[in-house]
Amino acid sequence: MASKDVKKFENSMFAPKIKKVFSGLGVDINGDKPGDMKFNTNKMWFKLVKFSIGIDRLAIGEGYMNGLWDCDDLQAYFEKMFYSSYAFNKHSLRVSSLVHSLPLLTLNLQTKSRCKKDISSHYDIGNDLFKLMLDRSMNYSCGYWTKNAFLNPAIGEKELQVKTNTLCETLDEAQLNKMLLIARKLNLSPGMTVLDIGSGWGYLAKFLAINFDVHVLGITISKEQINYATTTDLEKHELEFLRIPGLKSEGTGTFKFELRDYRDTKETFDRIVSVGMLEHVGKKNYDEYFKVCHRNLKDDGLALIHTIGVAHAFVPQVEPWCNKYIFPGGMAPYTHQIVKATFGRFVIEDWHNMGYNYYRTLNVWNQNFLKNWPKLEGKYDERFKRMWTYFLCSSAALFKTRRLNLWQIVLSKDGFEGGYVSLR
Repeated sequence: MASKDVKKFENSMFAPKIKKVFSGLGVDINGDKPGDMKFNTNKMWFKLVKFSIGIDRLAIGEGYMNGLWDCDDLQAYFEKMFYSSYAFNKHSLRVSSLVHSLPLLTLNLQTKSRCKKDISSHYDIGNDLFKLMLDRSMNYSCGYWTKNAFLNPAIGEKELQVKTNTLCETLDEAQLNKMLLIARKLNLSPGMTVLDIGSGWGYLAKFLAINFDVHVLGITISKEQINYATTTDLEKHELEFLRIPGLKSEGTGTFKFELRDYRDTKETFDRIVSVGMLEHVGKKNYDEYFKVCHRNLKDDGLALIHTIGVAHAFVPQVEPWCNKYIFPGGMAPYTHQIVKATFGRFVIEDWHNMGYNYYRTLNVWNQNFLKNWPKLEGKYDERFKRMWTYFLCSSAALFKTRRLNLWQIVLSKDGFEGGYVSLR
């Protein structure tokens, strides 16, 4: 409940304009509806006074992190905020947002040395956090909840179940489903070589090797990820978890991992897969990224790029709060930027938008994080808890309102021989 001082300030000369801006989005300040903001201190009013003509999401996020306001239903608040294009248009004009975003949009801040620092600031904060938040396969990307990719052993290993209305019951299942979908889209055959750019904690590479008898090189610039991937042995229960019944692999696949920037890769591969990596490349490097993919892919090969993306012109590539506190240097590509960078190099064989699946995935991550917080609070403080909850809830709402999308894009150099057949 707001204090008497907060209520008193609510009637001051500064408050009406601020309240009007938020009420236009369906959010009342100190209201009693789900999604309403509840100010705990007058500091939040003062933080927003100079932005009383619009929305400054950087200031709002910092206020929540520092306990200046609360909300009974944070997810509902973000959904109201993001369904309105006004929040984005006005937000993009705010001085603090421009000051923060301008260097990212005009300079190349994703150099090799800068990328190492930015990646480390997020992915190296502690494997304990990610193990308790993610699924068993440590997939820090969107799961695929529709069961279309699962094999039905009863009708043969090359047949697929097509149950468009059947959803996976758990996050573990959805992530296995996603990895199998990727494998099917890559049209893998035993003995193929695969480059996994941004291999994370290593389970996608292991999944492909175990189930499809391919040889995978995973590269990342996160020291914690590479240490986990190279020192965590696949025990029997993990092998059983990753193995898909009915595929009947012969156990000839291999995997290895290296601490390596994608720009330093010179070898060629039959297949390239990159999951959740393009978001860290930056607009100044899209051309080089796809140039590297073209150089490292054999002439008859396929590449699959799994990335968050933006399809609305009014949605900024750079979210200042998220960029400052969660993903330094992060930037979601616009549709036309991918088309421009691939034009003349690749044929776009398939472009699959599966963004709503990320909404479901993020909800489970948030549930896992909150459930396991007692195991984490000795290492992370209350401000971190509020920051991380804000991050997960705001991200889920961005995908539910379709302000962010999740794309799987399949590329060939000159058209896949025989014609490419996509899967869903």
